[in-house]
Amino acid sequence: MTRVRKPSLVLLAAGPLLAVSLGIAGLTDDIGEAGVSSINESDLRSSVSFLASDDLQGRSTGSPFGRITSRYLAHRFQLLGLEPAGDGDSYFQHFRLVRMELGQRNTLEIRFPGGASPRKPELFAEFCPAPLSAKSFSRGPVVFAGYGIVAPELGYDDYDGLDVKDKVVMMVRHEPGEKDPESPFQGVVATEHGLTRRKILRAQERGAAGVLLAPHVLDHTARRGLTRLARYFWPEKGLTRRRYLEIWAEAVTIPVHYVSAKLADTMLETQGTTLKELQQKIDQDYRPQSLILEGVEAHLESDTVPHTTEVRNVLATLPGVDPRLSREVVVVGAHFDHLGAEDGEIYYGADDNASGTAGLLEVAEAFSRNTQGPRRSVIFAGWDAEESGLLGSYYYVARSSFPLERTVAMLQMDMIGRDEEVPDSQDRRFQGMEQQTAEQNRNSVNVLGYSRSSDLRERVREANRRVGLELRFRYDDHPMNLIRRSDHWPFLAHGVPVALFHTGLHPDYHRTSDTVDKLNFAKMEKVTRLVYLTAWSTADKISRPRLIP
Repeated sequence: MTRVRKPSLVLLAAGPLLAVSLGIAGLTDDIGEAGVSSINESDLRSSVSFLASDDLQGRSTGSPFGRITSRYLAHRFQLLGLEPAGDGDSYFQHFRLVRMELGQRNTLEIRFPGGASPRKPELFAEFCPAPLSAKSFSRGPVVFAGYGIVAPELGYDDYDGLDVKDKVVMMVRHEPGEKDPESPFQGVVATEHGLTRRKILRAQERGAAGVLLAPHVLDHTARRGLTRLARYFWPEKGLTRRRYLEIWAEAVTIPVHYVSAKLADTMLETQGTTLKELQQKIDQDYRPQSLILEGVEAHLESDTVPHTTEVRNVLATLPGVDPRLSREVVVVGAHFDHLGAEDGEIYYGADDNASGTAGLLEVAEAFSRNTQGPRRSVIFAGWDAEESGLLGSYYYVARSSFPLERTVAMLQMDMIGRDEEVPDSQDRRFQGMEQQTAEQNRNSVNVLGYSRSSDLRERVREANRRVGLELRFRYDDHPMNLIRRSDHWPFLAHGVPVALFHTGLHPDYHRTSDTVDKLNFAKMEKVTRLVYLTAWSTADKISRPRLIP
């Protein structure tokens, strides 16, 4: 059956829309004045007031309220005449999340050279299964593979010259030099190389029988032992707190255990070394220190049971008008999920991220109001499961029907409704951010991703000549890791230039007090117009923004 498309609001509008040149250097062709002026405080307030209302109960992922929110976004996109860009002929991109339950048979046995008695470590005190572990049993000689990282672009490979086929690979969590601003990785900002799932798959691809994950010596788990981490992953109620993409869980076919620093040292001492010594050597000159633990053997059994939940992104597209460039896309996104409700208290998430979601709807409407679209196509994405670890956007980059090599940029709005406020720079919630008041940031917006693409940074600056915000380029390389903490990150990690628009943290972040009455709607209007103008420029310019090598 052929789908009947609803007419665009542009076609329904009475009379032609006058295209007015904005006179901004670098913005090509005309950006319809109707598009710019359609973004206004009143509409933003209306959308945020619904999204952050009692009726939606905090929009938690997988809840009925999350599904209602996704239907609302799809309906709004449909009214704007935007084409579906989800599964089949729908606005929804469905995917499944898993939370793991711990079964009864989770064991670890370490055998040592010289006929010494095997050691059976205590569950939760000395070892625990990783939530992404496969339900399986394996055994094999133990080898130490440093951080378990392969980074050819950095000339770093922990597996260089190390045969791990049918062996149990022990590796350190995280990545080398993660506290070192001069690290060849990304200094204080963690990279994808340090992701646990990525390390597991690296070992698995090389034929490993299993994986043992040892703590980073600078990590608090090394000092406190394993119990706290184990109980984080495996609370007494049974299911893990964390959720994962089902496609990630299905990709792991070997058993994986976390082990304590003490247990790791017990194995490494057979070779006259310790976990701390090896890690320090690696971090000092960024050279692998991999070795075979002669005579040490590990027997691993992991018993994990997945519980699945189906959730969905909301995707719509405005096709480009250029016969060639319309095959390329600019993605504009915002996550619509938040933390839900607990013990009768609602986490409203007015700023995080009803504000960005409202901005997304306004940007989509602004594009639809123009008499002619830009050269490239534009995708408008409402991400689900951001609060669970950017899972909606990670799924998109793994399963997108629009190849990433044809994605020229991604613009993300996350928390665009407040004025950054850091009352105490020593507060661990702000990890050394400069102390500042909301008044100091009344007209400012943070733009992240600037250090990875000077082209895109310049387009933001060009667009801002029309808007007049104070642009703050300051958090790309900061211990807060803000550049990793929203849905632009999976795109950047896969080579797509990005810009995150973020008006800053504040004391109400992830609190029930993040409510509509505290938003700065006048600034929200300006930020949303800035995103629209940047998106239009990026979609319409013939040249693509480039990543800095």
